[in-house]
Amino acid sequence: MRAGHKAVVAGLLLTPLALGSCGGDTPTPTAPRTPVVVASPTPAPSPTPAKSALPPGMVCGEPTPPPMLRMNVKIHGLEGSRIVFDSKPVVPNTNGYCDKAGFGDWKFCDTRPEGHPDRVACDYLVAGVSPATKRWGPTWYFNDTPCGSNPTDCAHHPSEQFMTIGKSKGTYVACAAETTPVAAGGSRCGVYELK
Repeated sequence: MRAGHKAVVAGLLLTPLALGSCGGDTPTPTAPRTPVVVASPTPAPSPTPAKSALPPGMVCGEPTPPPMLRMNVKIHGLEGSRIVFDSKPVVPNTNGYCDKAGFGDWKFCDTRPEGHPDRVACDYLVAGVSPATKRWGPTWYFNDTPCGSNPTDCAHHPSEQFMTIGKSKGTYVACAAETTPVAAGGSRCGVYELK
């Protein structure tokens, strides 16, 4: 797993710690300081995914999904000792996107409702192409190692890049392509901890 992905995964897995203050002597009052005002730069808007990048014949119609907020990862099903994991990109409700896509005024949503004819194309648009398999969908990792490196732990799904096959307990991570835009405060990865 790339260093950037490790930092994202570490940030997703850490539990915040509550910090308390220590008692002590009462501080001596000082004269108030004049605050220094520093202008923060206006962030550049994130680009939306490029529709022209989709496979021939696939269309993600209007509205175009905004940059991804995160990747959701869940267990799709069990097949004997194998666990099939599934993932899907989630996007923020930028400019009323969720309502326009058919979800209502939600804070975030899928790219399209389940069963919508544009769903697959819109998911492709937001997730990009995995450099590991050259298929549309996220790149999968198991305990910081690309899935497929050791098929006894994690193997590529034979037909669906949004899925992977897990065989061991540990941390499964699905990350969208580095070339796809991510919303402010978002992450291109999703994590599932199998205990």
